[in-house]
Amino acid sequence: MPPAEDDPTSATAPATDGDEDEHGSDRAGIGRRQRTYLLLAAGLVVVAVAAVLYAANTNASSLRVKVDTNNLPVGPVAPPVVADGWTNSAPLTAADLTGKVVLYDFWTYSCINCVDTLPYVRSWYDRYRGDGLVVIGIHTPEFDFEMNHANVLRAVKDLGVTWPVAFDDRMTTWDEFHNDAWPAEYLADRSGDIRYESVGEGDYQQTENAIRSLLGVAPTSPRAVNPSGNKNSTQPGGDITPETYLGVAHGDDAQFGPFNYPEPASVSVDTDKLVGSWTGTTEYVEAGSASSAIVLHYQAQEVNLVMAPPPTGPVTVTVTLDGKPLPLAYRTSQTVVSANGQTSVRVTDADMYRLVAGPGIEGHVLRITAGAPGLLAYDYTFEP
Repeated sequence: MPPAEDDPTSATAPATDGDEDEHGSDRAGIGRRQRTYLLLAAGLVVVAVAAVLYAANTNASSLRVKVDTNNLPVGPVAPPVVADGWTNSAPLTAADLTGKVVLYDFWTYSCINCVDTLPYVRSWYDRYRGDGLVVIGIHTPEFDFEMNHANVLRAVKDLGVTWPVAFDDRMTTWDEFHNDAWPAEYLADRSGDIRYESVGEGDYQQTENAIRSLLGVAPTSPRAVNPSGNKNSTQPGGDITPETYLGVAHGDDAQFGPFNYPEPASVSVDTDKLVGSWTGTTEYVEAGSASSAIVLHYQAQEVNLVMAPPPTGPVTVTVTLDGKPLPLAYRTSQTVVSANGQTSVRVTDADMYRLVAGPGIEGHVLRITAGAPGLLAYDYTFEP
């Protein structure tokens, strides 16, 4: 894509048509990608990348083994980043990366695990860029609205991403790396050879050790500042509800086209039910009225939902837990409480919204009510 001449944020980040990207036809190929929403236990998330991995086109995330970060195997040369635009940087070429240690971070902005990982990426970028570390965020969309560069630019700003980000809208760089999950980090040495890979959340200390090893940082030199307020994702979190897609391609309840769904008598654990008027598409379901609802019986500590507002503008989505407004202990930073005690979230952009943040892993029945026709709901994610 050519640069957008009227984009004030980045001369290399073309702004796409928001209506077409957010509400147009569904993106093909979504089924061959996956998010790593199951938090991985300690010692299982780090992968040493060897040349045979790429030669055989092996799924790297299946080879989860501990590695000696002081003796990392030498893998293939990192592929060039082929992007549909950049932000926070001019396009980076192989010449720009010569002699640098490069961390390639595959992410997408509505992915909760990617968002959880960003503070660690930021800490490494801040601490080690003076030693020769380059961080490149490879933003590879899962949903159509994540191909809208205006959405990505907003998220980059809101999430405090200050390092270079390449827009991998067509999955070109994703495919060249043989990647299959969000988030994923690939670390290349000063010669451009891939030496290390980490898939999913967790094992941040070992990833930092690999960075330090390839940079040649003295063992006594200060480490990156550990982000505060982040859960230790290397610890098993127990059984929680798996990621729950709402679109017809991966969901269990939605049907293609408009349909009026009855109020369920009950909802089983790890199950969602549409209520009222909804139109099913491959990626999302669209509310047909202000009273359209989704009932979810989940087991987790935190619940998030990817949503987009209708073309008419922002909408208030009511949130209840076990038939009542969210108790104080379960509210999130995005919870809005009305004068009469009703709890909701305000959906202003196509993004992930934090619905519940409880004191621990518990089972509850969550209900969201659209608030206006045209609300789009994509996918629930859960955290321990």
